[in-house]
Amino acid sequence: MFKSLRKSIPPTNRQRFSDYYSNWITTLTTTHLPNLRLHMSASSPNLLSAHVEILHHHFKSYYHTLDLAAATDVSQILFPSGHRNPIELPFLWLGDLHPYVFTNLLRSYLIQQTDTVSLNEDETENDDVYDDDEEEEIEVGESCEFLKKQWPLMNAWKMQSRKLTGRIDQIERGLRLMVPALMGRVRKAQAGFVERVGSGVVTAAVAAAEMEEEMVGIVMDANRLRKDVISEIVSVTSVYQAALFLEGLAQFLVGIRDGKLLKEFKKCKLLIKS
Repeated sequence: MFKSLRKSIPPTNRQRFSDYYSNWITTLTTTHLPNLRLHMSASSPNLLSAHVEILHHHFKSYYHTLDLAAATDVSQILFPSGHRNPIELPFLWLGDLHPYVFTNLLRSYLIQQTDTVSLNEDETENDDVYDDDEEEEIEVGESCEFLKKQWPLMNAWKMQSRKLTGRIDQIERGLRLMVPALMGRVRKAQAGFVERVGSGVVTAAVAAAEMEEEMVGIVMDANRLRKDVISEIVSVTSVYQAALFLEGLAQFLVGIRDGKLLKEFKKCKLLIKS
């Protein structure tokens, strides 16, 4: 299967994955993310849904290309020094973002909304202590029209359905099974390589080729898991929730590649005590 994938990529069209990723991030930064943000505040739900799907497709196309790159040379995915900076590396698992990044991001919106509700309740209780004889003037017209468009977005996480929270729980339970299983396959592949080379059954080159074949399959399964988690989140959330989730994920990827942040990170020095 993996050999056929390699053959399906013409040599003249085999772009280095580092170059592809750079172009992919640039398109995300300059096109898809600004377009999504524009339509989050100024479009109808139907039009916003179209732009959510465009950004979702951008992520799906990325994982498709990641599979092709792994089939061509899995080492460039597992050891991504060419297209990942030091800030990105801690978030990687089998060549790309750990799927828990996606569920943790979604959870952060739900927790933030819960904290906001608690804060508002406290403020309401405090306001009841004071008598306020003056009434605030409310402007109408353009301000009301703006609020009318922003209201669904501002309250996107206020209505948390049992279906949403239940599905998140199911996704996380699945990850608790799948992630250790994939890591078990990695350990088994490494142990098999050591055993076959150590026993002299095959040459190191043959054993390495066999392990590489297994690692390609593992990386592809990890990519499928990541892609499925993103798709599940988009499908179970409302259009405004999905837009905010994809915006947050995109901003995370863009933010950890920020030049100023990377420069500050490289200035940090940790003294190791002997």
